[in-house]
Amino acid sequence: MKIKSPIKSIIFDMDGTLLDSSFAMLQSVNCVRDSLGLAPVSKDFLEFHINEPDQDLPMLFYGTPQYVPEHRELFKEHYLSYANLHVKIYEGAKELLEFLHVKNITLSIATNASDFFAINMLKHQGLLPYFSYIVGANCVAKPKPNPDMIYHLCELSKIPLEQTILIGDSVKDEFAAKNADIEFLFANWGYGKSKSAEHRFDSIKEIEVFISSYLT
Repeated sequence: MKIKSPIKSIIFDMDGTLLDSSFAMLQSVNCVRDSLGLAPVSKDFLEFHINEPDQDLPMLFYGTPQYVPEHRELFKEHYLSYANLHVKIYEGAKELLEFLHVKNITLSIATNASDFFAINMLKHQGLLPYFSYIVGANCVAKPKPNPDMIYHLCELSKIPLEQTILIGDSVKDEFAAKNADIEFLFANWGYGKSKSAEHRFDSIKEIEVFISSYLT
């Protein structure tokens, strides 16, 4: 679907798009691995696998066929306690959100993390007030690359798909937008790779310039 002016709703991925949080995630994953007697994984390993579809993450990270409640709880405890020490806002992100807020654009988060992680980090970084809705993987039946989050956010905002765009840094984001038939803007500064995204941007400022032409 091509962008239909005016844009009324912008959905952001969070990790790798607005916040640089991979080092924080790495510390918490390796905390769980250490409790299991496993060697730490590298930042590159984590960034690649969390952004590629069809990855067996429980097996890759913890050597289990599915996430174990004890592992989830240890990760959650560690991440909520220490993540904000390591998370950074990407340059220009807050300025973009302020610009869009002034333009009365409805802003939302669609993250494959749980919503309570997103709320915790966005609040700490002073970004939470910009967002009307935050949807995590725990809020829908199927996370990205499925379109469930996008559909859910459109239902919440009452804004049609044709006036909604998604901004993200991975093929999971790209495929979610494609599956929902909305336009997608790819953040080259993030963790993921894409060979097929039509709209690619090297900086947040470039995205602001691009979006500006679709706001009136």
